[in-house]
Amino acid sequence: MKRWLETNLSPMVADGVARRELFRLAAESRLIEDVEQWMRYHEARNQTEHIYDPAIAQDVYDTAYRFSGDAAKFLQALEARND
Repeated sequence: MKRWLETNLSPMVADGVARRELFRLAAESRLIEDVEQWMRYHEARNQTEHIYDPAIAQDVYDTAYRFSGDAAKFLQALEARND
C-alpha cells in the first residue's frame, strides 16, 4: 500500500505518516473502501503479539477471516491501477 502510494502519488506522500493517514490516503486513491475497518485489522494484528485470552484470540481470528475478503479487493484495486 505504502509503495503504491509513493510510486503513484509522490515519493514522500507516505513517508513517516501514521497508519490511519496511510489508510486514508489509500481510501482517497480508491485502493480500499473503509479506513476504520482497516484500522481494526491493524489493531487485531497488534493484539496477536500477546494473546493469552481465548476470547481475544477468537476476536482476532474473526477479524483475520474478514480481512481476507478486503485484502482480495485491495489486490484487485492494485492490479487494476498498475500498468
